[in-house]
Amino acid sequence: MPHQIASVSPKGIAWRHGIRAGDAIEKINGEPLIDDIDYQALTARTRVVLDLISETGEKRLVTIIKAPDAPLGLTMGDSFRLTPRVCRNHCVFCFIDQMPPRMRPSLYVKDDDWRLSLMMGNFVTLTNVSDEEFERMIRRRVSPLYISVHATNPDVRVRLMRNPHAVNIMERLRRLTEAGICFHCQIVLCPGYNDGIQLVRTVNDLY
Repeated sequence: MPHQIASVSPKGIAWRHGIRAGDAIEKINGEPLIDDIDYQALTARTRVVLDLISETGEKRLVTIIKAPDAPLGLTMGDSFRLTPRVCRNHCVFCFIDQMPPRMRPSLYVKDDDWRLSLMMGNFVTLTNVSDEEFERMIRRRVSPLYISVHATNPDVRVRLMRNPHAVNIMERLRRLTEAGICFHCQIVLCPGYNDGIQLVRTVNDLY
């Protein structure tokens, strides 16, 4: 979907190319724009081609040649705001599920969003990431990530997280490694679930 531009820095790169507030970006370098991750990755290049739609509906292409680290000077509108993706797990150790009642609402939000892992260092399980979205992570070279592994034995991980989508963690970690993406791992250790020989297996697999 097109994302509207809220403001343009006066005399910035985009301003000099005739881009104004109210214009909307449909694609960058031929790729549809999903969120700020796409924007940051696709504009960090020497040649940036913007598919724009004016407020009157007129479409045009704008090609910008710049230094890779030079910002365009655009501030995007509300559609770019990241709403945290929620956790689909029901982990036996979930600290949010164990929160006492009547606390402030934000304490009960269970986020599991790889974009927040990249930008803020949040730990994520990757269980709510589709194959298509995972390939986007690879394309955007999102590094480093912070990943909650807990167990590499798929049966143990599913039992611990109570989510059938928890089985493919090693496959995805290998794919990230092959793509040159760095990640930090954590294990929440639960006696009777992922300790003992399962912990030894997890550490050995990760090593």
